[in-house]
Amino acid sequence: MKITKISKDTLIPTIWDGGETFEYYIYPEKTLYANRDFLFRISVATIKKVPSTFTKFNNYQRFLVMLDNDLNINNNGKKESYTPNDVFKFDSNSDIISYTKGNDFNLMVSKNLEEADVFFLKDTVQLNESFIFLFALNDTSIEVNNEKIDLKKTDLLLIENKDKADVLIKTEHSVLVGSLIV
Repeated sequence: MKITKISKDTLIPTIWDGGETFEYYIYPEKTLYANRDFLFRISVATIKKVPSTFTKFNNYQRFLVMLDNDLNINNNGKKESYTPNDVFKFDSNSDIISYTKGNDFNLMVSKNLEEADVFFLKDTVQLNESFIFLFALNDTSIEVNNEKIDLKKTDLLLIENKDKADVLIKTEHSVLVGSLIV
């Protein structure tokens, strides 16, 4: 099992039509976002332009969580709204227009993956997927198999668990958790 902590301040932003994006991790590691050949990508983005059109990705699904504001969108012609307590899961080939400025967390997942999930955790959970990540919504301490790890707001903790061993995660503050089977 390999545990890696990634801080946002170590990342270089790239520009998208509506703002900036910061890539925390892409898998497989030698794939490129621009080539659309990755199995999954973890990032945060700023939405600075209103309205802004979300970039389409054929054969991907996305999990998006607003980090500071509500998300007001038009999703394939239908008005929808999400709070920072909601996980917005959608087909990345959808027509999405955002009418909100703010910051968001993004997980893009190839539809070829067996399983992927994103959820909020403020307690204890045991997972055994091949990749597990924790995104800090605020400064917090967590425990991974009884090892204490301090995270600053917007830090990402990535757990590569290729043997699919049981991983016990404890937190007293809300964190965003993702799990993927590759």
